[in-house]
Amino acid sequence: MRALLIASLLALASCVSVEGSTAPPASVQNAAPTPAIYPIAVDLPAGTYRLDPRHASVLFRIRHEELSWFTARFDTRDATLEFDPGDPSRSRLSASVDAASVNTGLLNPQGERTFDRSIGRAIGADTTPQISFVSTAIERTSEHRARVTGDLTMNGQTHPATLDVVFGGGRTDPLRGNAVVLGFSAHGEIHRSEWGVAQWSAFTGDVVQLVIEAELIKA
Repeated sequence: MRALLIASLLALASCVSVEGSTAPPASVQNAAPTPAIYPIAVDLPAGTYRLDPRHASVLFRIRHEELSWFTARFDTRDATLEFDPGDPSRSRLSASVDAASVNTGLLNPQGERTFDRSIGRAIGADTTPQISFVSTAIERTSEHRARVTGDLTMNGQTHPATLDVVFGGGRTDPLRGNAVVLGFSAHGEIHRSEWGVAQWSAFTGDVVQLVIEAELIKA
């Protein structure tokens, strides 16, 4: 019994790297990627899903003078999901917001939204009325999470952007004509300077945080 215990300890020690060594054991170096432990297919109907604007929000946040995060929203938004339940990573998402629909909730003394219009012009609403996102890859990271990469067009420029998305679930909703509804939450970050948006950079940050909530109805 003692010999068996010593042999087991020696075998275990042989799997541990020497102190100061950064190289993993050969068995780890050559190991195949661990397969997903969640089911690939999803038990939901395939097809086209469109945004329900009554149950959606697109917020953006930007650092102001290193003091706090200034937050506003876009009032006009749209999205379409071509959903593949056999392998959701083969789905395709397209979404947009009207650049001129910025809403800070702030009015000037005359009750006008001049600040909102100034932000809209700063992000290129005059030349690119719609800020659009079209997915190019969807990588599932767990059963209910995915990393969605796509082309984001704003201020006349298109560059890659990434959203971390959480699938909230799906159900048949009697309040929406017994249609199947899918729910998602997403967040991401972009550097506005990559899209040539540099106004007020002396006192506002470059990083813009995006916070999105969306429900999509099967067409």
